[in-house]
Amino acid sequence: MAKRVSFSEFGYLYRQTFRQARRAVLWTPLLLETLVALLLALIHLYVFSPITGPLIKAWIGIAGSQFGDAYFHYPAQYALMPYFLGTARLLVNAFIEGFLFGVVIDMLMALYRGERPAFMTSFRQALKRYLPLTVVWLVVIGILYLINSNFVTLIQDVFGYSLQNAPRRQVVADFAVRGVSILIYSVSVFLLPSIMAGGVSFAAAVKRGLAMFLRHPFVAIGLVLIPYLIGFLPSWATSDPNRIVVNFSPELVFYLLLISIGLDVIVNFLLLGTAVKFYMDQST
Repeated sequence: MAKRVSFSEFGYLYRQTFRQARRAVLWTPLLLETLVALLLALIHLYVFSPITGPLIKAWIGIAGSQFGDAYFHYPAQYALMPYFLGTARLLVNAFIEGFLFGVVIDMLMALYRGERPAFMTSFRQALKRYLPLTVVWLVVIGILYLINSNFVTLIQDVFGYSLQNAPRRQVVADFAVRGVSILIYSVSVFLLPSIMAGGVSFAAAVKRGLAMFLRHPFVAIGLVLIPYLIGFLPSWATSDPNRIVVNFSPELVFYLLLISIGLDVIVNFLLLGTAVKFYMDQST
C-alpha cells in the first residue's frame, strides 16, 4: 500500500542533501560524466576539424544516414545537433552513468552512516557491481529511448491524426512524453541504491528497489520531478531547435545544450542525494 510523505519530509531530505554539497569528492563522478558530455558536444561542433571531423562523419553515418550531409551545412548543423548529441550521450551514458552514479551512491551511503567518504573505495565498490548497475541502467535508458522515439507515432496511430501541423497537440504530446519519462525514472529511482546496498542477489536487489517504489510511489515521483524542473527550460527549448534556428541564432542551440549539460550535474546530485537518504531511512 502506498504511504504518504509530508512536504516537511521532502524538506528534510533536501536539507540533508544540501549539507553534503560542500564535499567536493561527491561531485567528482558527476563532473567526470560532464567532461565526457562536453567532449561529445565539442565533437559535434567542430565537424571540419582533422581530429573530430572523421569521428562525427562516422557517427552521422551510423545514427542519421537519412539526413545525408545536411549536418555539415550551416545552419542545419545546429537544427540537427540536439538529436545527434542527445543520441550520442544516451548511448555513452548507458555504459558509464549507472557506474558513476553507483560511486556517488556509495559515498553518500558512507556519509549517512557517519563515515568519511573515499572516492577510490567507492569506485572499487561500484566497479564490483558494474555489470548489475549497467544492466539496470541499460534497461532504463532503453525504455526511455523507445518512448521518446515512438510515443508521438503511437499517439498518431491511436487517435488517427497527424501532429505535424497541429502545434497545440505537439505541445501536449511533448508534455505527455516528459510525464511518462518522469514516471519511468521514478520507478527506477531506488534500483541503483538497492544494488549498491548489497547483501542480496541482483534479482533480489531489483525486487527490493521496485518494492520501495511501490510503497512510496508519490515520494519517488516527487524526488524525480523536483530536480527535473531545474533543467526543464533549456531541455524544452532544444526539443524544437528549428524554432531557435529560424527565430533567433543557430548558435543559441549549442549554448542551450551546454547549459543543459551543466544543469545535469545539479539535477543528478539532488536526485541521488535525496533518493539515497530516503532509501537508507526506510531500510533501517
